[in-house]
Amino acid sequence: MPGEREEFDIVRVAALARLRLSPSEESLYARQFRDILAFVEQLRGIETGEVSTKAPRPAPAAPGRPDEVTPSLPADAALANAPDALESPRLIRVPKVMG
Repeated sequence: MPGEREEFDIVRVAALARLRLSPSEESLYARQFRDILAFVEQLRGIETGEVSTKAPRPAPAAPGRPDEVTPSLPADAALANAPDALESPRLIRVPKVMG
């Protein structure tokens, strides 16, 4: 039956993605999945024989400028603006973002 197959696919995809779906979410996503497939079927009906398959050429790159050695920001200036800086060793502490 078509309805059972679509429901099975939603449950299988959720399991592959390690998602736990409630019955109402399964129903919602199954309906959305059917709507997406119906839209894809509409797209298949569009005549594309006259459309070129070649991608347009990218715009030419802007001319670069030559590398130039310039002095960097002095450490004292960088540490002066840091909210959490250590004087020795001269470091800037930042919040931990990775586990």
